[in-house]
Amino acid sequence: MKKNLMGLLILIIVLSGCTKPSNPMENGGKPNIGDLMKTWDDQSIYASGLIESERETLGLLQGASVYHIDLTISDDLTHLTGTETVRYTNRESEALSIISFQLYPNQLGGKIEISDPRINGKPADVTYLESNSAVAVSLPAPLQPGESALLEMTFSIDLPGVGGGNYGLFGFIDNILVLDGFYPGIPVYDDLGWHAGPLTPNADTTFNDVSYYLVRVTAPVDLVIIGSGVEVDRKIDKKQQVVTFAAGPARDFYLAASADFEKVTRIIGETTVNSYALPGFKQGADLALNTAVEALKDFNERYGPYPYTEFDVVSTPMQGATGIEYPGIIGINKLIYDPNQTIGGTSAFVMLESTVAHEVGHQWFYGTVGNDQAKEPWIDESLTQYVTSMYFLDEYGESGRESYRETWMARWERVNLEALPIGLPANAYVGAGYSAIVYGRGPVFVQTLAETMGQSNFDAFLLDYAQRYQWQISGLEEFKTLAESHCNCDLTNLFVEWVYPARR
Repeated sequence: MKKNLMGLLILIIVLSGCTKPSNPMENGGKPNIGDLMKTWDDQSIYASGLIESERETLGLLQGASVYHIDLTISDDLTHLTGTETVRYTNRESEALSIISFQLYPNQLGGKIEISDPRINGKPADVTYLESNSAVAVSLPAPLQPGESALLEMTFSIDLPGVGGGNYGLFGFIDNILVLDGFYPGIPVYDDLGWHAGPLTPNADTTFNDVSYYLVRVTAPVDLVIIGSGVEVDRKIDKKQQVVTFAAGPARDFYLAASADFEKVTRIIGETTVNSYALPGFKQGADLALNTAVEALKDFNERYGPYPYTEFDVVSTPMQGATGIEYPGIIGINKLIYDPNQTIGGTSAFVMLESTVAHEVGHQWFYGTVGNDQAKEPWIDESLTQYVTSMYFLDEYGESGRESYRETWMARWERVNLEALPIGLPANAYVGAGYSAIVYGRGPVFVQTLAETMGQSNFDAFLLDYAQRYQWQISGLEEFKTLAESHCNCDLTNLFVEWVYPARR
């Protein structure tokens, strides 16, 4: 791998009161991307990525962070350089003396280097967390509730050529770029402080509030680039393309790319669904596309409308997982696109359908309704397993749902049906325990909860839950309290038996 160029991190923090922005809509009514990357309050660029009924969200999420990222992908696809400007608003009830950034590449097999931190043009005190997993920047004066800060940084990243930590989701692998968490990102701040530092084994990587992202990518012209949100601008010359994506509200931003990708497309309502795969795997790409379309139809009815005008399914390399969710885009293990493959005794195409349906379900439970995926992974994973069973019910009837439920028991049997609590942190499970309990016993609990509440009450609860906590963070107490309000019953004993047995 080539020696990394020294990255430069410049943090310029300006309290609210920026100069009036230029008009981003001059130029005959077409947004000028350069101007938009200098403004913060005009959110019109994000409207095209939201279905009409969701556009009222723009302007309602006061204080949501806004990221402007300018990224360059090297010609050999092994190196990234970029600049990032973030407007961060303190929405807490206390002043903040530091702002933390996760540095995911250092935890995912790659390397990100930053240097020369500055605040208002002056050197800043910086503390790096364990293994350079994150950086905490001390502010010259506490950022008071309601105040905003403008942060600018430049970074340089070396990409791994093999899958690294947390399922191998980052790097240039098998001629495919997978860029999970490539940019320095601000995690959730709550009663526990900043959720920054080393990643938790088993768990998904991010725990973020929803933000807005305007990302301009400069890359080789032959690269097919897929990102969260929608493409809002494109310029091409003989050797390079400059493609700009707008995404938000969204919990993070993801990019995948390959010169080899081929696409099939369908439209459902206001949403365009794209399925990307490598040449020779069109049958798998078609199955992934059809599954995504049907799952979106089913879940739109059950949990409220999918909020975005685009949804992408991308065949990518990964290890130890069959799929991964991001806002408006999902990665699916390319191994299960081969109809001749059998994995663990199961047909690859059977796994492909259930995996795509599961990751579509995450667009509601992780995507619009957020949770701490390291501390309480059952809230999105166990719940999404249950949601996937409803896809099989809607598509294939009771026999289809029952067949899918059998996979829960098969997972749970890996630990001999041990009654481990489903509500433990991800790193509390050992060996096969995480998959067995969170993906096996967990959805059995959710099904038991539905039966206890009554199916109609539970269905109404889950729809209410998806809508009430849209774009927010939810945890056990919010989930349990809302469920009890729908059944007018006390569910404490059930939660004690399944979720936190030690609680009395």
